Amino acid sequence: MALKWKNSLIILIFAVCVESPLYAESLKNIQRFYMDYQDFTVSFTQNTFQSLVNKEVRFTGTVSYRRGVGVRMDVFKPQRQVIILKGQEVVIHIPEEDTTTVQALPPEMANQNILGFFSGLESIGEGYEVQESSDALFLYPREGSGHITVWTDDSHAIKRILLKDATGNQSDIRLSNYRFDTGLPESLFHLEGEEGAVKQPPMPMEPGVPSR
Repeated sequence: MALKWKNSLIILIFAVCVESPLYAESLKNIQRFYMDYQDFTVSFTQNTFQSLVNKEVRFTGTVSYRRGVGVRMDVFKPQRQVIILKGQEVVIHIPEEDTTTVQALPPEMANQNILGFFSGLESIGEGYEVQESSDALFLYPREGSGHITVWTDDSHAIKRILLKDATGNQSDIRLSNYRFDTGLPESLFHLEGEEGAVKQPPMPMEPGVPSR
């Protein structure tokens, strides 16, 4: 299940019926909402469709964020994974295989997945052309292809992210059960042994499909 795009899962992570709020959303409102908190944990489900093999894979887990420290994804199903983004490096741990690797994150990938999206939310307008509507936000990378659609609830918390690339791959992420300012420890964003972990070339930062 390592991050290998084993079945041609391509760049973007994370159709289903569109939920349309009755208010207009803006990027500034979303940014202001998250700036009020130092940390949060949120549950996610992610349905990723791989067009090359006409297959959909469903992931479940949690995302944890602490301002100034990092973002962590705990994948529970279909196989356990821990993925931590700190700065321009991503640490991937697969408990079942007892492996930990460290990868450099290419600049063009920094915001094009859920971990990078939250870690770069304050400056996301610099990397995207943003179109606002009464239904959702539409984000088009200034470098690269594909696009991201974001839906929020009436408090401006993100509840759904849909990522599509130019080849027909897409990931639909639903977020629920936010828990804010619970005092997440810095140790949560550090894995034992990561300093001596195997360094790998840059790869897409997304839950991987089990290798068997």
